[in-house]
Amino acid sequence: MRLAAIALFISTLAAQPVRQVWIRAKAPGSVQPDVHSVDVTERDVIVRSAGISLARLGPLGVSPQLPASAHEYTFHIPLQPRPATGRHAHIPASHAGVFVNGVPIPNQFEATSYRGQNIWHFDSVNRNANSTHATPQPGLLEDLLPDRNRHSPLIGFALDGYPVYGPWTGGARMRSSYQLRQIQTRDRWPDGTLLAPGQAGPPVSAEHPLGTFAEDYEYVPGSGDLDEFNGRLAKTPEYPGGTYAYFLSTNEQGQAAFPYLLAHEFYGEYAVPQMPGMLRFRVPGANGKLVRHLEHIHEKPMHVLVISHDRQSFAHIHPEVNEEGIWEVPYTFPHTGRYRVYSDYTPPGGNQRVEHYDVDATGPAPRPASPSANPGVTLEYANTVRGGEDVELVFLVGESIRGWQPYLGAWAHVVIAGEGLSSLLHAHPIDGAPPGEAHDHTRTPPPDRVRVAANFATPGQYKLWFQLQLGAEVVTIPFTLPVAAAANRRTQQPIPAGATRLRITAHGYEPMRLEIPEGRPVTLAITRTSEGNCGGRIVFPALGLTHDIPPGGTTLLTLPAQPKGEVHFTCGMGMYRGSIVAVSAAPSPDPQKTRSASGSPTTRKP
Repeated sequence: MRLAAIALFISTLAAQPVRQVWIRAKAPGSVQPDVHSVDVTERDVIVRSAGISLARLGPLGVSPQLPASAHEYTFHIPLQPRPATGRHAHIPASHAGVFVNGVPIPNQFEATSYRGQNIWHFDSVNRNANSTHATPQPGLLEDLLPDRNRHSPLIGFALDGYPVYGPWTGGARMRSSYQLRQIQTRDRWPDGTLLAPGQAGPPVSAEHPLGTFAEDYEYVPGSGDLDEFNGRLAKTPEYPGGTYAYFLSTNEQGQAAFPYLLAHEFYGEYAVPQMPGMLRFRVPGANGKLVRHLEHIHEKPMHVLVISHDRQSFAHIHPEVNEEGIWEVPYTFPHTGRYRVYSDYTPPGGNQRVEHYDVDATGPAPRPASPSANPGVTLEYANTVRGGEDVELVFLVGESIRGWQPYLGAWAHVVIAGEGLSSLLHAHPIDGAPPGEAHDHTRTPPPDRVRVAANFATPGQYKLWFQLQLGAEVVTIPFTLPVAAAANRRTQQPIPAGATRLRITAHGYEPMRLEIPEGRPVTLAITRTSEGNCGGRIVFPALGLTHDIPPGGTTLLTLPAQPKGEVHFTCGMGMYRGSIVAVSAAPSPDPQKTRSASGSPTTRKP
């Protein structure tokens, strides 16, 4: 249906347009185009559709993550929208609202990201417009752009209840207040967050020009007609008394412009569905807002491990972020007792974090542990594993588990917990990829053995859980491993004056960035703590340099003179990441300029 059809429906609107604006399907059926039904309750208008229409909406109506086929959608639109107070809800990852013909208004900015890291998000409208057709074809929404002779029609409603219009109101075309940042490198977010090594996006280039990513834009108040939500207060034909409304934003050339229909958050109140039986996690950011974009590590933004204190119960689950910025996942504790819940995540600009919480759960009585049947996997290791030493564990996979697939980007995951949950290590296989490069773990056929590097800080009886994917099932196989007392401690090397210090902990490199003078060799004094971590090897891929770092001591490593610029380094598994930045040496002070205002030499403190 074209604009004339929409105008016909708009002419029939009642006092509350949200009740009657919808374009109805011409025949019953669950896969008919347009809206199937509209029900009005005391609080909401409930709109149901298959999410399809005969009208081509153009790139603005193409969902970047949902297939272009019939679904069963149910949209709840508030009858009486209200401005949000306090924190504004984020737009859901799937859709922000619904067009009047029942097609979802998609969230165009979270479906795909650079290298799948969830840090730099592609502008899917831009990608669709430039790559879907050799010659971009306009659609229903793009047809609204030149129509300056009348107020743009109401084209849909956001999930917070406020209407969505085309670009024209009161004879004026609505200009976006989001502007391209003037950047050449993508190492910071628009809010100023300096990203960690390995989290930067690609440099601005012909392949990735400015505007490729949503994070290429920043909101500049007053630079356009619309606010940070991409709306404004306005009087419209359907709301002559005035309303807040979202508009199709444009640029100075009159073209559809970022963020197009809605930005990242709702202007109005949005009720986030609350589900019972959920574990919920909050990740506060430096700006006071909750962090909703965590880096994808092994395909997930957050890994949660739930382990009972007796280590008889284990779960590895993955929360998803909701519109409030809270990470949640359904979970039922299997029996009464005390549990420790670990959340493992990497925020933008930060190291990996592993936080834990103790929970006293009620439920059925725990069952006595019983020996499990031979699962087809056996564990091999050195005759004596000692605390404070790196060791290689080898899991032999038998014929009964042939045909297994990678699990979360690895052939297997191994979680290791000490007695009393005094320590935790989430380890991944050594798969033979070149040092410092990403491990894809997707080679075929599956290996018959999985090698894992581990370190046990103290002696005791350790519990291991080996996880692999077999068909649609994740198989978890427990093991126990005795660890003996540590042997003699390593002799500490004296640290020379002027050495650059680097520390390796269970959370990565501290600091993540080191500054060194350009053009001079530098000695790194690398201290690796005795706690379990995967820092047993440091790799400088660009320099072809690899060095083993034993635990519980300091290792000296000399780097050759570096030109001005940045050099990345990683642990042997590519999990820990850091960088060294060679900077210009400060010029020697001019003796004539080191005098104070009184003419006496300035005093310098060491």
